[in-house]
Order: sequence, then structure tokens, then C-alpha cells
Amino acid sequence: MDSLHFVSPQPYTMGDGISAVACFSMTTLLVVSLANLILLVFMIMESRKRCGEDFNDRIFKSSALQSKFSSLVDAKNRRETPKFMAALVLLKSGTMVLICGTVIISRFWVLTSARCCETVKVYSFERLKIVSNADNWKKGKSHSVENLMRHGNFSLKSFSHDVCLIKVGSPFKEIYETPGTLASFRYAYLQDTSATTIGWMTGKTQTSNRLYFTNVNLISFHRCQTLIKDERVDESMICAYNLENINCNFDSGGSLVQNNVIIGMASFESHCSNRNSPRVFTRISYFQKWIQLVENQNGVKIYANFKP
Repeated sequence: MDSLHFVSPQPYTMGDGISAVACFSMTTLLVVSLANLILLVFMIMESRKRCGEDFNDRIFKSSALQSKFSSLVDAKNRRETPKFMAALVLLKSGTMVLICGTVIISRFWVLTSARCCETVKVYSFERLKIVSNADNWKKGKSHSVENLMRHGNFSLKSFSHDVCLIKVGSPFKEIYETPGTLASFRYAYLQDTSATTIGWMTGKTQTSNRLYFTNVNLISFHRCQTLIKDERVDESMICAYNLENINCNFDSGGSLVQNNVIIGMASFESHCSNRNSPRVFTRISYFQKWIQLVENQNGVKIYANFKP
């Protein structure tokens, strides 16, 4: 019968404990360092991704100009995003500034208020953008600006002939970049008929980034002159008053739509919440021949779609 042999345990030494602790600490340090490295790589990738987005909220701080360049109404009037709406914005001191609304009229052209073009004429085209394809102008697709063509008879005093063409560098081709239909010189503007204005809402403390809508009623040219008591109202304009008592300012370049046809653009107003104080819009039909003249004089084709 074999005898059992017991192996005596080796005596414990302080050095072995220190080595174990050191090994554990080193392992922990390596694990933590690896985790931090992975986190750092993830943060860098996310940062590069955000930097590549057009006008991301984290890159630019947004603001609006004075309320005279903004509009609008309350949230209860939210509707489906119109595919022809776009915005003229300015890059200023690291800030993206909403200047005016614009209307897409063809693959490379938008129509806006002449006063909007007057406002940005001191800036280089590199600092101007047209953003579209979204009802939130800060999240839209940006298009470079190649040219501005303001009407030669525009008057900053009376706002007569308040219209301007803007050409972009890349075509409108996304899902929410569809040219709108414009009222032709044969379009019948009937008083006491309803229409809808479109633009971005503004408040006392902040500006909404989304499009909002308000209903208006068209009034006759004579009645508009009588109510405003101003001789500056002329045939290049159309007037309407709000159907709702709301507190709003106007959105220069914002569209006035009736039966899916763009019949006007916001030009000027006073006390628009007052039903007896009409809002004045640029009469789109008045400028069909002007757009054709621009084409002939500049050797370009704009391809605007006019409907009688």
C-alpha cells in the first residue's frame, strides 16, 4: 500500500502580495485606458459626422433680423409642408441668420422680395444661402447663391415692384424642392375670396424654425388704398386682411397662395392683427412679362410655370 505524501505549503512573502496588487492595478489601468480610447474615437467620429451636416444646430447659433423680416401665426394653423418654400439666409459672425422667405419657381431659381435682396446686397454671395427641402429652415438643404436680379423699378420708399430673382448654384431636386405654380397675367384676383400666407413664426423672445400658415381674405384695390390711406399702393400690389385676430408680423418673400397657385408675396403691412388694416403683397401676375424680359436680356431660361 502506497503511503500518502503531503507537500508542505511554501511560506507567504510580502513581495508576492505586492506583485499581485501591482499586476491587478496594471490590468485595471489598461482596461480603463482602452475604454477611454474607444470613447474618444467614438466622440471624434460623431463630431466629424455633425460637422458634415448642413447648418447643424450645434455648429451655428440661429437668430432672426428685426421682426419686420419675419412672420407669423400660431401653431393651430400647422399644415403640410409646401414643397416650393425655401429661405434666404445669411452667414454672419458664425451665426446663421434668417433673412426672408423665398419661392422655388424652377430648378435653379427662386423668387423673393426686392427688399430682401436690398438687405443682403452688401454681402458677398459666399455668405448667402438658399435652404429648402424642409419645413425647418435650419435643417434644410443648402444651395449657394450665384446671382441676384432685383427689379429695376423697385422703390424702398413705396415698396413698388417689390420682386427679386435669385439663381442658385445647384438644382432643386429633393423630395421637398418642387417649383410652385405662379399666377399669370390672366389670373383673376377676386375680392372677398380666401387665400393662405406661408412663412416662419416669430415671437417676442424667439423665432420658430418651422413654417406656419394664416388665412386671409382678398380685398379690392380701391378699398386697400382707402384703408391704408397711402398713395404708394399701386398696380404691382394686392391686398388682403387676416380672417383671424392674431398677433403677427410679415414675412418678406413669404408666399400668398390660392387654389394651389402662388398669387403674391408678402411686401408690407401695419397692425396685421387688425382686420381693418390690410396686408400688402406683391402681385405675382404683374411680373410675368418682367421675368420674360430678364430671360431675353440675360440670355437665360428660367422656366417659371405660370397658370391663368
